[in-house]
Amino acid sequence: MICPYCNKVIKNNEEKTVCFRCEIPHHKSCWEKYQGCSTPDCYENPSVKTKAENVGNKTLSEILGKVNTSDTRTVSQNLEKVQPEKSEPSEEFQEEFNTRYKEKLDFKFRRRLLLFSSIGVLSALLIVSAIFTYIKITDYYSSEDYRINQFMKTWETAWESRDIFRYLELLDRDYQYVDKGGKTVSYDERIKRVTKSFETVKTISVKVRDVKIEYDSGNKNYVNVKFNQTFTADKKEEKGIKTLRLFKSEETGNQWRVFREYYE
Repeated sequence: MICPYCNKVIKNNEEKTVCFRCEIPHHKSCWEKYQGCSTPDCYENPSVKTKAENVGNKTLSEILGKVNTSDTRTVSQNLEKVQPEKSEPSEEFQEEFNTRYKEKLDFKFRRRLLLFSSIGVLSALLIVSAIFTYIKITDYYSSEDYRINQFMKTWETAWESRDIFRYLELLDRDYQYVDKGGKTVSYDERIKRVTKSFETVKTISVKVRDVKIEYDSGNKNYVNVKFNQTFTADKKEEKGIKTLRLFKSEETGNQWRVFREYYE
């Protein structure tokens, strides 16, 4: 900025005083020497203050018409002269700017590439996992283990619903029951006992856990299903280990049937 008193540049390290009315800065020493603002048309200019007059009923245009604008133009021209000249950026600056800009673009590109690569790898893993899970589930539902587990659920339901006809569908004609004492009960005798039990009790609950399926090594159409059973008829509860000996053939329509039942 230019001090209007001495018309010299006010440096950053120099003390200055800014006129509170026109807001034009001065050297502090110039302000003190002139005893106020040296801007020609500023009311804080001592020479303007001495010329103060009673405007009375004068209009604003009449008052302003007396202001000498030549001095104002001089100050404005001096201010324009000291305005810093705009210069084009140097080649070194431009080169460094271009380098940093390219580095920034490369960094963004690598970050996006890493992001998309991660998404691609994750998507591939999810797809592979989904395919593997689907194959595993499909294999299970088409396996004999699944069919045997379904057989066990039907067996439990037949007991709990006291459905003698459904129960009979699960037994082979060669069925035999072996109790805890090792006594063998024939098919007909077993049906009589089960029928009587269904008719006399009000509620039956069968809880099965720790099911183990073991296929015969020589023939996969024979299997032992061993499990822990909690049998409750009304309020009477009995626990033990039971083994169902199952088989299937063309005669059974490839459906599993019980031909031996062991209770320990």
